[in-house]
Amino acid sequence: MNFFLPAEWEPQRAIWFTWPQNADTWTPVWPDAKATYEKVIAASLRFQDVVLLASTSELQTELLKRFESIAAHSKYRLDILVCPTNDSWIRDYGGMTVRAVDAQGSAKQTLLSFQFNSWGGKYPPWDADNAVPGFMARHRGYEIVEIPFVLEGGSIDANGEGLLLTTRSCLLNPNRNPGKTQKEIEETVSRYLGLKEILWLDSGIDGDDTDGHVDDLARFVNARTVFCAVEMDAKDENYAALRRNVSELEAYAQHLGLEVVEVPMPGRQIRAGLRTPATYMNFLILNGAVLVPVFQDPRDDVTLALFARFFPVREIVPIDCRALVYGQGAIHCSSMQEALV
Repeated sequence: MNFFLPAEWEPQRAIWFTWPQNADTWTPVWPDAKATYEKVIAASLRFQDVVLLASTSELQTELLKRFESIAAHSKYRLDILVCPTNDSWIRDYGGMTVRAVDAQGSAKQTLLSFQFNSWGGKYPPWDADNAVPGFMARHRGYEIVEIPFVLEGGSIDANGEGLLLTTRSCLLNPNRNPGKTQKEIEETVSRYLGLKEILWLDSGIDGDDTDGHVDDLARFVNARTVFCAVEMDAKDENYAALRRNVSELEAYAQHLGLEVVEVPMPGRQIRAGLRTPATYMNFLILNGAVLVPVFQDPRDDVTLALFARFFPVREIVPIDCRALVYGQGAIHCSSMQEALV
C-alpha cells in the first residue's frame, strides 16, 4: 500500500478531543482550563461533527449534561464516548487518518497507529493513550496499520503534497526512537505519510516540554505558504532559535517555491511563576473555520488579521488560551482531525 497524509485544511469527517482529567496538570487553573476546553469543543461543533473521549462512564454522564444545550443547538453531531486515557493531548497519541492506495489504484481510508511514549517517557503511565488509535479504528470500522515507531502528531505538519515540517530536537531525540539514524527516521516517516521531502527546523520554544513540537513553531496554511513564529525581543530566550527557524525555512523556500510569513510571538506568558509555551502557531483548521489561540496581548489583532488574509473563506475564531497553555498545550494539541479521504 502507498499512504498519503492529507493537509489539515482538506475535508474532515470529525474532530476528536479528550476531556482533561488530571487536575495536577492544570493546578492552579483547573476550572479555567476545563472552561477553555468547553469553548474549543463548542466552537468546533459549529462547523463539523465532534467526538469527545471520556475516561469513565461517570465522566461521560457529566459531560453529556455539560454539553446538552450546546449539542441541542448544533446541526452537527457530538458523540461522547467512554475510552480510558492518561492525558488529554490527543494530537500526540490519536490515530492519523490517511489515504491508502493499492497497486490497482483502489483507495481506502486507513488509520495509522504510531507509538506514543509520553514525549520521551516524561509522564508515565501512557499505556491507555497508546491504545486510543485502536479504539478510534474500531469505532469507525477503519483498517489500522500498527507502526513500531514513536511519532507524535504535534511534531509534524504536512502540506498534503509531500512536504512535511518537523524539528531535529524532537524527531531526532534519542528519547523517541533510540539507535535510529536520521536517514532511517526519514525513510520511516516518508514511507507512511507519502512524503517527497522533510523540512527540518532547529528547536522549540522556552517552556515547551515536548522537546520542540513544530506546531508551536511553524505551520503550513496552504500548500505553498508557511506561517513561522518570530520573537521580536532580541533579549528573549526564544529569539535566536526562532530566527534560525526562519533562516532555514527561507532556504527551503528558494528551491521549493514557498512563501514564508513571519508571525509575531505573543508576549511572555507567566502563570504561577511558570513560563508557558504561548504561541499563535497552535491553531486548528476546521472545515469552515480556524480556531486561533489568543492571549489578551497587543499582538493578537495583528495575528488575527494575518489569519483572515490567508484563510479568506474560513471564519477566524479567537479563543483565549492563557489557561490552556499552563498545561503545556493549546488548541491544536487538544485535538486530532479525522480526515475524510
